[in-house]
Amino acid sequence: MMQKTVLKTFYVKSMRLVGYLMQNGFVLHGIQPDANSNRRNLFLFTNSNELLQAIENYKNNKSQYNAV
Repeated sequence: MMQKTVLKTFYVKSMRLVGYLMQNGFVLHGIQPDANSNRRNLFLFTNSNELLQAIENYKNNKSQYNAV
């Protein structure tokens, strides 16, 4: 019998972070409206240790990635 794996979802609100994650190989699984703000969307990724580490790296080097 095949066992079904349940993947946890991680929600991101920042479009810059979404771009960074996608450039680093993370797959965007969906977009949905943010129930708390009619001006924002939530971007859905599969939660993993690698994703959390990439987000931490982004936060630590944010000024470098947001330079215009």
